[in-house]
Amino acid sequence: MATPTVGPRIRRLAESQNGLITGDQAIKAGLSRSSIRRRIESKEWDHIENDIYLVYGTRSKVVYLRAAVLALPAVVSHQSAAQLHGLGYRTFTGAVVTVPHRRSNRFVEVRVHQSTDLHRRHVTHIAGLPITNPVRTMFDLASVTEFDELRSIAQKALAARRATYEGLAEILEELGRRGRPGTTLFRRLLEDVAPGHAVPESVMEEKMLALISEGGLPMPTLQLPLPWRSPTKGRADFAYEDARVIIECDGRRWHTTMEAFESDRRRDNLAQLNGWRVLRFTWNDLNETPARVLYQIAEALRQAA
Repeated sequence: MATPTVGPRIRRLAESQNGLITGDQAIKAGLSRSSIRRRIESKEWDHIENDIYLVYGTRSKVVYLRAAVLALPAVVSHQSAAQLHGLGYRTFTGAVVTVPHRRSNRFVEVRVHQSTDLHRRHVTHIAGLPITNPVRTMFDLASVTEFDELRSIAQKALAARRATYEGLAEILEELGRRGRPGTTLFRRLLEDVAPGHAVPESVMEEKMLALISEGGLPMPTLQLPLPWRSPTKGRADFAYEDARVIIECDGRRWHTTMEAFESDRRRDNLAQLNGWRVLRFTWNDLNETPARVLYQIAEALRQAA
């Protein structure tokens, strides 16, 4: 595409729309239909689809999403919404939107879904793009993804407080119905992530490491093997070897079985018998009282020194 020659009004508008402009917008800015045609013929502008033109920049997934939003109109949804929310589908390369009333089942490089119950309360905005909120996104994904992928996304959203269990239950009650694709899978998801679920270990580790770094404490060793433990349970989540301090993170909101509770205590006792101090923190500790977590780690290191 040749270097475009556009007026300041059109450029400002295109800059707010990922380099795109509609024909109607261009006309309101002072151009004529013949002027638009000349720019297309000379390749100054790139005709995307319908009456949407790329004034500058190159075609990309975000450009296609923006074009669909401008043309249909549409809301970014499903896998694309999960990506923009940072909840998963890093390898997904497509672009997906939902329209309230299907005018067309096709748009260049974009998968178009239709939903008559896409309400305003289900929509938020990211970078100026209308996008389904995390709860609605997960409900939509239940009809197009596998259970393990959906569960991973839900766990991330719950751990990051982008969604709540109550919110997931409410949208199932609102939108779920017999015969609707995804309803059965979403109900199974709720049963799996019901209160008492475990936060993914990787999420706990990332949060603990971020807290330790922000608090100015030395970084611990991750997954340190401990000789008195069995091979399958032989590593500590975090450890300060010189200080002989172990930090264990419990991602469960509460212990779901007495067996798990007792197993943790047996491991703690063995650590103390081998000369190590154990600090055990829950997911709520990291979220509700991070200052106390930092103080207790710092005090343990100070006493060891």
